[in-house]
Amino acid sequence: MPLAALITAQDQTDGGDGLRATLPLAGRSLIDYQVGLAVSAGAGHVVVLVERVPAALAQAVDRLRRQGWRIEIARSIADALDRFHPEESIILVADGAVAAQGAVDALAAQPAPALLALPDTQDYADFERIDATSRWAGFALLGKPALEATAQMLGDWDLTSTLLRRLVQADAARVSALNPSGDAALAPPVLATGPAVTHAIEARLLRQAEPGEGNWAELYLHRLTAGPLVPPLVARQIDQDHVAYAAAALAWIAALFAGLGLFWAAAALLPVAATIASAARRMARIWSGTAAPSSRLTDLARHAAALATLILLSRMLVAEGGWGWWTVAALAPAALCGVAALAPIVTAVRARPAPRWLATPDALTWTAPLLAVLGGWRWMVAALAGYAMMSFAERFSAAWKSARMCES
Repeated sequence: MPLAALITAQDQTDGGDGLRATLPLAGRSLIDYQVGLAVSAGAGHVVVLVERVPAALAQAVDRLRRQGWRIEIARSIADALDRFHPEESIILVADGAVAAQGAVDALAAQPAPALLALPDTQDYADFERIDATSRWAGFALLGKPALEATAQMLGDWDLTSTLLRRLVQADAARVSALNPSGDAALAPPVLATGPAVTHAIEARLLRQAEPGEGNWAELYLHRLTAGPLVPPLVARQIDQDHVAYAAAALAWIAALFAGLGLFWAAAALLPVAATIASAARRMARIWSGTAAPSSRLTDLARHAAALATLILLSRMLVAEGGWGWWTVAALAPAALCGVAALAPIVTAVRARPAPRWLATPDALTWTAPLLAVLGGWRWMVAALAGYAMMSFAERFSAAWKSARMCES
């Protein structure tokens, strides 16, 4: 059954423009996060129910539309009803309500009517009480007929509260907002009543920026170098694409230094470019959960600059030590291409994370300056080639063993 979402936005805050939906959150606004929750749960389009549209809300809706999401604004409940198909299930999001993505996904998987529930404790006193033991977490699932029936008898009553009462009377299924699957506890829902509350949500989003797995350079070095860059960049509302472009531009400046023979400057700038690129990927992960396509494209441009630097350095080594250095230098990019080609094969057969020590362009970028200091440019190129070839050998061995297991 198709799924849509209805987000209510009411004048309930004293500061700013009076809307909870436009409270600042990680460089964007609360409505961005609420829409993201609904879309990630499967909503094909989202309707924002709001009586007036301040500039901040209009900008947020335009921003979401540019991302390719179907977002509409309705000024009345009658206007909102016209925007839903009779066969659609509707995720209702109360004003300022935020819950864990897993809880919203579990709600969307239920047949309507259903609602997210919380225990009636002091921790959740801001949420509306359902009965003596439960409170509503601000998310519900209903059909268009239930919304139409409520609109007809609404009068001066509050929409969400009235819908909640009707859903409870209809014996709506209750999904735990804290542990819907029974396997692991989720982050508790939050009712954003002001900027102080959104700080907790923002801290959660910034933690989401940290990758859970990957190469050692991303997990350890970039956690120390790129991680601290993310909060100030987000707070200043700097676009993640601009950060990624800056990383690519800096990498090509490094290649320009290499063309002038300033290889030490190039070796110093390339890790800085890798750090900035990692910050861009982390910023993209805050809102989308994955790196944005634009970040991947700029990564390719940055890697091309590193390859150009390697070619220029190899030309110098060839002039000093013979044509064999072309072969040595070519082993590193060739091995990295081999590792990338084998990765989907190994993953398809045995879905296991790759070893963290494997070579990647960023890992080689960070390793190069240290090797150059210890052994000079020749030993650096040879060691990087050896490191990359070892990584290729490990991935080839893993692919071979996986293929043998499938045959047996």
